[in-house]
Amino acid sequence: MVDDASFSRWRRAGYAALSGICGWLAGQCACLPVNVIIAVRDTEGQAKLFVETLLYGLLAWGLWTLLLAATAWIVVVLPLVMTVRPCLMVRLRWWITLAATAGALSLTGLRPAAFHDVSAVSFWHQFAPVIPYGLFAVSFTLVTVWMYIALAKRRMDRVPVAAD
Repeated sequence: MVDDASFSRWRRAGYAALSGICGWLAGQCACLPVNVIIAVRDTEGQAKLFVETLLYGLLAWGLWTLLLAATAWIVVVLPLVMTVRPCLMVRLRWWITLAATAGALSLTGLRPAAFHDVSAVSFWHQFAPVIPYGLFAVSFTLVTVWMYIALAKRRMDRVPVAAD
């Protein structure tokens, strides 16, 4: 097993960047069905308008969530990765995953009155604005955490520690 001294700051940042990009892509995949449903709802069966709406919607959603993911990466992921030892993150991976998921979900519930319409007729209509953000937050968080921990564990298992 590799000791923490072999994890340079650049390697930690690189692993965090790779896991953040994969987390963002996983968030896009998780939100794709919601984006399709919204595009179908907004175009009312017009095929050409559906394609345009879906493409523009995916572009706007992708850029917006890239900004959100980059902000989360800079504010939360990077400082955490630089301060916490990788072996501790690997050892406490279940607790870190639970705490990160709870933190991501808490962001969507900070202002519940702003995120639901009490006069809506169905669950989907009542919570439509918060569902995509919740899906993105949870999928981004889970993939980012698990990928960084998997990369760190793989690196730690690769090279044996020199015996004294």
